[in-house]
Amino acid sequence: MSADKTPVNPLVDSPERDARIEAKAQELWEADGKPGCGADAYLENASEIIGMEENPHAGEIPVKDLPEPEFADVQVENAEIQKNLGEFPERQTDQGDREHFPEKENESS
Repeated sequence: MSADKTPVNPLVDSPERDARIEAKAQELWEADGKPGCGADAYLENASEIIGMEENPHAGEIPVKDLPEPEFADVQVENAEIQKNLGEFPERQTDQGDREHFPEKENESS
């Protein structure tokens, strides 16, 4: 995190942040035994690690309005969903008005 303890925006280019990412990539590459791919292959992982270090609470969502413990496992359907339920077309129909496949013409003449 920066010296003033404000979160750092990972989308804004910063030479200091880029240097930290490159150093972390080098560290990861060396920890893996210096494979032939080079430290550049570790830049994405290093960027994610630095982002987590800079913003450790970014993925936390405060939990509000929890149900009472006795209702924790009860699933309640939204009444609005009932309006949307309808008949789905079956195999032989398209919107209930015709067959999916062309009808064979009657050749009896």
